Amino acid sequence: MFEFKIYCRAFMLPLLLLASCGREESSDFQPVRLAADAVSDTASAAFKSLSGYQNVGNAGAIAVFGGLKETAVLSERLLTADIFDNIDAHKRPDGLPDFAGETVMPVFDMVNAPYTDYIGAMNENFIRETAVKGFLSMVSGNCASSAFDHGQSASKPRAKIVLLSSSVMSEYGCHDIEYIVSASGMHAGVLNPAESSLSRIFSRASQASNVGVWAASDVVSSGVYGNVFREIRAEYEDKHSDSYREWARSSEIICLSPDAGNSAEESVRRFFDAYISANCRVPLSGVVIDDFARASEVDSLNQALNGILLSETQESEIYKRLVIPGFRFVSPVETLTEDCYMWLRNHDRFTHLVAQPAMTGYMTVVSSEVQGASLDENGWLEPEFKYNRAAGSDIETFRFIPLSQSYFGGEDMEMMRRLSPETYKKLIYVY
Repeated sequence: MFEFKIYCRAFMLPLLLLASCGREESSDFQPVRLAADAVSDTASAAFKSLSGYQNVGNAGAIAVFGGLKETAVLSERLLTADIFDNIDAHKRPDGLPDFAGETVMPVFDMVNAPYTDYIGAMNENFIRETAVKGFLSMVSGNCASSAFDHGQSASKPRAKIVLLSSSVMSEYGCHDIEYIVSASGMHAGVLNPAESSLSRIFSRASQASNVGVWAASDVVSSGVYGNVFREIRAEYEDKHSDSYREWARSSEIICLSPDAGNSAEESVRRFFDAYISANCRVPLSGVVIDDFARASEVDSLNQALNGILLSETQESEIYKRLVIPGFRFVSPVETLTEDCYMWLRNHDRFTHLVAQPAMTGYMTVVSSEVQGASLDENGWLEPEFKYNRAAGSDIETFRFIPLSQSYFGGEDMEMMRRLSPETYKKLIYVY
């Protein structure tokens, strides 16, 4: 019997301590209670969030949900992208934003992110529930007006497509969201970083090869990329699938977390040196750069690699053997943006308005029901309380509200200004 292998290695750890990045999953999927309520409990708030969704039409928003950094960077790309010709969808800029006439709706999860610490607390179900709550809020036409609003008194746009910006949160919650979409018959799109980026690399591979992931050590140890890779690879292993590749069975995913270099060329060398140090010799078809803040570096990394491959030095000969033709460093920001465009086009969900993309922002804030003893000095959840909240609780610890500058600290605003200047201008900056 074939033995499936997924290796995730943190470069700074001793090789003897390296662990598989896949986690055990039950073959019998059971949705979290909130997801089940959304499609079956007509008296629940979750079910009511979906009420009337069939009328959203093409006017719905493009929603992005997740932590501040990832959501800001991805929203910026959606706001500014000019990758396609809007007439025929060929990949060539045409001077018109790809999402002209659309409304980009970032939803910053200020309360619950980052998500990896829930795994350490063995509280993965709370990540799943958070993903579901985010999805339900984005497709709903209402949200709370403030942290004190126990109802849904503020109106908001409904989302026609939802982009989950966290690889960790989406891996744990995506199946629950897909369950809601399928069981309720919603015509809504759902995209996530790991599936988008890994699918792109795998689909373009022309021969037996591995897939690399460059991510922070906590993302590597979470196992999210390994599990998504396994699902994708199964499709390419299926002889009855149009995607069948004879060599897919031998492909593995290698997750590494070396430090970036001081230049693009040094960064490229560090990744491949880490790959070699991990005793890997099978060539790679591509490498996912998981960190959204590094999305702008991808072109430089690919250019630097091309320079190395054109070199005649002995060292470059070693690197040449580690890539197949067509190899690319890939950012989920790039693949999600392109996948979003093609989903809207293939499903005829564009507004077809000739106008600059609009933006409206939302966020999570700590609910007024949370006691002061559970808050830190800045009014956010104290970590011990935050990561040990039980899924399925009747006490709401956070609410979705329209974006409010008063909840952003100076570091948060500076990060947004630096990584996503247009998003910052539309949501934060006061002229």
